[in-house]
Amino acid sequence: MDKVKMFREYTRMLECNLDTMNSSDCCQCSVNTAQCFLVVEIGRKPGICVKELASVLKIDKSAVSRSVEELVQKGLVTREPSKTDRRSVVLTLTKEGEARFNQIENDMYEKFRKVFSRIPEDKQEQVLESLKLYNEAIESEEGTCCG
Repeated sequence: MDKVKMFREYTRMLECNLDTMNSSDCCQCSVNTAQCFLVVEIGRKPGICVKELASVLKIDKSAVSRSVEELVQKGLVTREPSKTDRRSVVLTLTKEGEARFNQIENDMYEKFRKVFSRIPEDKQEQVLESLKLYNEAIESEEGTCCG
């Protein structure tokens, strides 16, 4: 198999594995995967606006607004007009949302800690550098960046 095909295959396997990890974690919190990502981003940047959230997650603004509305209905997120720009809406987590955010962050940290510990210690820096280069290459090709 040529290197590009191997690269694509390993990437496909990585996507599948990450999707499985993300899905199993989000199911514990009674939110879907997209909502899980929203909770995490809002938790990491309280007061983020819908437009910025859409940009960070590379999701259409209307899709973010719909998902945010579901999170508001579940009591996880509050929406308020921005104090600096009344046309903009800022998002914060409720107490329950913060609890879910902390649960997601802690659970995912533990999952990734376990995976990372299975990589030989003398190869861990190499893996980190490779992932950094991989993400930079994708961002360069796509012209965008995840937060």
